[in-house]
Amino acid sequence: MKKHGTAFYINILAAILGVVGLFLTVRSSTMSADNALSNLSTLILAGVVAIVLVCVAIVAPNRLGNHDPLSAISVLAAIALYCYLFGSCVSQRVMLIAGLFSFNDANTVGWSIFYTCIGAWVCLLVGILFLIVGSFLNSVKEPKAA
Repeated sequence: MKKHGTAFYINILAAILGVVGLFLTVRSSTMSADNALSNLSTLILAGVVAIVLVCVAIVAPNRLGNHDPLSAISVLAAIALYCYLFGSCVSQRVMLIAGLFSFNDANTVGWSIFYTCIGAWVCLLVGILFLIVGSFLNSVKEPKAA
């Protein structure tokens, strides 16, 4: 194992945020049968694949060096899957949110789902931001020339 750079730790944080975001997305879908996400199995698959790709981006630079094609492709695919997870969840929750902020403001289950979704969305967006920032940094510290 080489000495780890800043991107290594940022990618670990992005993976942790992805796990939390996926967990909160699943939790928001299982809080009420009336408000279940229609494509939950697809969202779970996309989230798990994204987390695995972030793990590939964490491990690959140890063998292939900084800014290798495998980790770059993994980061891009993970960003796309995080965005898919975020966008799909938002698009399915629009009517719930509209109802909560207009005529159905006493729906306590709806508010719980909304707050859980907000947590999931924040985790996914910050995870995307961390992946973008980490892609510009070194995952492995280069030895200094004498």
